[in-house]
Amino acid sequence: MPGIVGLMSHQPQVDFSEELEQMLACLRHYDWYRNESVSVPEIGLAVGRVTLGHRPNAAQPVASRDGTWQGFVEGELYNVSELAQELAGQVHPVPTDGSQVLVEGFAQKGAKFLEQVNGLYIACLWHRQSRRLVLITDRFGMKPLYYTHSPGCFLFGSSIRALRVDPALDGTLSARGLAQFFIFGHFFNEDTFFQEIRVVPAASCLVYDACNDRVTIERYWHLQPAERTLADQAALETLCERFARAVLRRVGDGARLGLSLSGGLDARTILGVASRYQVPLITVCLGMDGSLDHASARRMARIAGCPHHSHILDTHFLGQYGEHLRDMVRLTDGHYLCQCIVMPTLPLYRRLGIEALLRGHAGELLHMDKAYNYSLDAEAFWLASEEALTNWLLRRLRAYIYEPRLELFRQWSAAEIEAEARDSLRQALAPTQAWPSAAQRIAHVFLTQRLRRETALSLVEFQSLVEVRLPYLDNDFIAAVFATPPELKRGDRIQAFILQRFRPEFLEIVNANTGTVLGAGRLRRTLARIKLKVLAKLGVKGYQPYERLGLWLRRELRPLVEGMLLGERCLDRGIFEPDAVRRVVHDHMENKRNHTYLLLALLIFEQAQRELWGREAVPSC
Repeated sequence: MPGIVGLMSHQPQVDFSEELEQMLACLRHYDWYRNESVSVPEIGLAVGRVTLGHRPNAAQPVASRDGTWQGFVEGELYNVSELAQELAGQVHPVPTDGSQVLVEGFAQKGAKFLEQVNGLYIACLWHRQSRRLVLITDRFGMKPLYYTHSPGCFLFGSSIRALRVDPALDGTLSARGLAQFFIFGHFFNEDTFFQEIRVVPAASCLVYDACNDRVTIERYWHLQPAERTLADQAALETLCERFARAVLRRVGDGARLGLSLSGGLDARTILGVASRYQVPLITVCLGMDGSLDHASARRMARIAGCPHHSHILDTHFLGQYGEHLRDMVRLTDGHYLCQCIVMPTLPLYRRLGIEALLRGHAGELLHMDKAYNYSLDAEAFWLASEEALTNWLLRRLRAYIYEPRLELFRQWSAAEIEAEARDSLRQALAPTQAWPSAAQRIAHVFLTQRLRRETALSLVEFQSLVEVRLPYLDNDFIAAVFATPPELKRGDRIQAFILQRFRPEFLEIVNANTGTVLGAGRLRRTLARIKLKVLAKLGVKGYQPYERLGLWLRRELRPLVEGMLLGERCLDRGIFEPDAVRRVVHDHMENKRNHTYLLLALLIFEQAQRELWGREAVPSC
């Protein structure tokens, strides 16, 4: 997959060329990927990049005009012209490529320059004279970048697999990381499954000072409460204007564009704006045969005049589910609780010639009553204490995976795992102390934790073939979102307002998530919801969920589940209590308990141990 890797020694005069090639090989999922690398033995540095290479851009590494800084940048900057203008008075000729702009801007202004960058990217820069290496993440941290530091050596990479070249790295597990994955379904803060491996925080400059063998992290931006909350109408106007600009920032570079379109709100609103400005798009919808998603997406694409492709989700992929699981784990290092449904659809984007794919992630911030396990309810607006907020989140974020009384782990009791999860959540809430309401704090955690640690990994799957662009995660737009009254961010009022302005025809197309049109009254919404539930229960074509994973695990995938989880490789690792694993599998197979997501988590974790370490047992503590 595209990304960056590298390593640097405390001691100079070290040649890491061989290790760098091994690290780059961990990112090369396809032969057509393009590699760029540099080895500087005199300062003990080796760095490289793997890229899709869809379109020509500046060869890397790039250097600042004075030659003091060099660097690799992976990803995209959406305001290159604005940033270049900022440098126009200081640099001649003015850089025009995003990587050149970033390196020159950092060389001239340091981390302060990064506050202005609007993009989805990671970067590694180095200063030869001082032997400093700097890792940079974008404002929202949407490209995972891992690192490990053992005495005398610093390694980093877009894949945990790439870090295995360090012989000191033994895969010692983290109770906190396990607690997060098996309770919340995604990771929090900077934790991973492993004690020695961390994620570089969002909006950060991580500096490795090789001379002193020291790692420091500086945050160049924090999400802060708005100085004033906008009135409803002013908020709607501001959101509408800034969202249009956010879409246009991501579509004007000549790339062949696609849009993941469903029957919901978020991608619909992107299409509404893009079509108003006649942006050429190819729309793609994934869904069950005859589903509302397909019907609504086709109708919107026809109105917008876009070439449209429907991909039918069915059970044919179950015969290759083991391969899809393996490929997904290789892309995400097993840190993403994924049902693998999207894996067989990925080649479609390349066949269609799509280079950059627009997706509607983070649109949930505009309708926080439909934000997965973070969804606001009436209680959320009345939470008055820290303990009440923490308990509210704990109840909702459990993700139906881990049961408090299940003694699953050999080294840690259920009580210890629960305590680690609670402490992780408290740590995630700490930066929100100054925010005026619980609803805003919940949205803050959704943005900084769920999107950064879960959605970002879902993007890695798509980024193995296309660039991914997220209009909702735009600097100016997010600022307006968090200046909007929380009460306004319930229901579909915001996106209905934007669509009324840009593509009112879309208002009359059924929202597949509610079964009715945007702006429908309470009675109509209630009746539509009942209709969806009844038709789904009756098995009417098109009204079934995207997947029936619980049933598949019990039926078609039973040999895979039992082969992986009840085999000696899993049970003899010393990580899980064998009898607990056997009981979980038995109870689900006999339909005594619904352990769908716990079984999925166990499958992913077990596959990750095989992929990452390739040995029978892994140190557990």
